[in-house]
Amino acid sequence: MSDSTDSTSPSPLKKKGGKKIMIAVVAAIVVVALIATVVLGGFLNPNEQTALEKIKSQGKIIMATEATFIPFESFDPTNGTYVGFDIDLANRITENVSAELGVPITLEIRDVAFNTIPASLNNKQIDMSLSGMTITDERNESVMFSTPYYMAEAGFGMLVKTADNSLNSVEALTSASSIVVNTGTTSEIWVQKELVDKGLYPANKVKSLPTIAGCVQDVSIGQSQVFIIDKPTAEEYAGQSSGDLKVSAVIPSYEPYGVALNKEATDLKEIIDRVINTMIENGEMEKLRIKWGLN
Repeated sequence: MSDSTDSTSPSPLKKKGGKKIMIAVVAAIVVVALIATVVLGGFLNPNEQTALEKIKSQGKIIMATEATFIPFESFDPTNGTYVGFDIDLANRITENVSAELGVPITLEIRDVAFNTIPASLNNKQIDMSLSGMTITDERNESVMFSTPYYMAEAGFGMLVKTADNSLNSVEALTSASSIVVNTGTTSEIWVQKELVDKGLYPANKVKSLPTIAGCVQDVSIGQSQVFIIDKPTAEEYAGQSSGDLKVSAVIPSYEPYGVALNKEATDLKEIIDRVINTMIENGEMEKLRIKWGLN
C-alpha cells in the first residue's frame, strides 16, 4: 500500500521545479512583449514626428496668438480674419514652409490667453506662436525662440483715462491707486520686479487679467487707474477710445520679439530664421513696420 502510494504520487521537488520553469517562460514572454511595444511605439507614436513632418501630415501650421495685441494681431470682424504685423509674418512663414515641403500648407490661427501659450507649445497642441512675445532668459527655459524679428525700443506705455493728470512719470506709479497688467507679459514682470519686489508698491493693488482688451476695459470703467503694456499697443487703444484714454508716460525698455516654438522644433526654426533674416535683409520687414505704424 505504501509502495503503491510512493510510486504514483508526484515528487514535491518536481512540482516546484515545474513552477520555476513556467514562471521563467512567462517572464520571458512578458519581456519580449514589452520590448516589442517600446520598439514599435517608437515608430508608430505620432509625437515622435519632427515639427515639419507633423505640419505636413496635418496640412497646416497651427499658430497661437493673443489677438488683442494691436497692431501686431487683432480680429477684423468685417472680414472675419486676423490682421496685424505678426499675422503678415506668419503668412510669409507658412508660404515658405509650404514651398519647402512641396505641399499646400494653410495657417490656422487660434486666439488664446497669452499665458497659456508656453504649455500649448510644450504639449505640441500648436506649432508656433507669434504674439509679440519678448525673448527672455526665463522663457528660454520653457520654449525655443526664432531669431528676433522685431525690436521693441519704444518701451511700455502707461494707459490712463484722459482726465487723469496724476500719472505723468514712471516715478508717479508708486502713488497709483491700482495697476492692471496682462497675465504673463513682460510688463507684468516689470511691475513685479521694479515696483513690488523693491517694496515701492503693494502687490494687492496689482491686478492681472488674461487679455489686453480686458485690461483696457478695466481702465475705461475705472476699476484700475493705469494699464501698462507695450507703447505701440497702448497708443492704438488710446486712439480707438474716442478721446477717453491717453498714454500719460513711457517706461523705457528694449525688447526683442521672437517666434516661440517647441524646444524640439529645430527643423521649423531653421526655416523661420531664414525667412526672418531674408525679410530683414531685403527690406520687407521694414515695410511691414511702416504698414502697421511701427516706425
